[in-house]
Amino acid sequence: MKLSYLGAIVALSAAALVAGCGGKAQYTVQGTINGLATPGLQLSNGGETISIPAGATTFAFPRQIGYGTSYAVTFAQQPEHMACNFDTINTGSAGQTVAISVAISCVRRAYTLGGQFTGLFPVSAAVGTTPAVLRTVTLLNGSAGGAVTLTSPTDATGAGDFAFSTNVADGQSYGVTIHPDTTLSSADITCTVKNGVGVMGESAVTNLLVECKPK
Repeated sequence: MKLSYLGAIVALSAAALVAGCGGKAQYTVQGTINGLATPGLQLSNGGETISIPAGATTFAFPRQIGYGTSYAVTFAQQPEHMACNFDTINTGSAGQTVAISVAISCVRRAYTLGGQFTGLFPVSAAVGTTPAVLRTVTLLNGSAGGAVTLTSPTDATGAGDFAFSTNVADGQSYGVTIHPDTTLSSADITCTVKNGVGVMGESAVTNLLVECKPK
């Protein structure tokens, strides 16, 4: 206990001596990273840029800053296939807290999955005050999850656009099929999916095609 007490006194005395000589306490601009799975992330602060490897959970700029000096950590470059954001304030002044710690989290970029459908005509058109009897087809994305229900339009075209509400992450596979219990309102048509299997790239998929034809 006496040695610990003596060490604390020495540390305080050294800090006072530095302050008395006009020196400033030095701080490392650093932080934590969560979810970084790919390379390419670059961070900047005060004209200094560092590259962060895939899998890193922490970062630190080599050049320290003095007490009272402002810092602003920014993204010089996002990692491949991912988007990173700050979970805490990324700017401040050295000395506001005991240590500088900026938290970053990264997630895979995700894009919409969709396309067009054709031949999905109503069972019967509207007559007077009697509404049209519409057909519905439910699609499932078994690989990445999500569902979307297609409903025959009332404009007599039988065609339209659709997109799943659940986006698919970059690099993740998808497999779109027709729900086995889908309600077609009658058994007189057959619907098939084209381009329904693939791997999501770095842009939305819009080439799915659902074709419905009379049996």
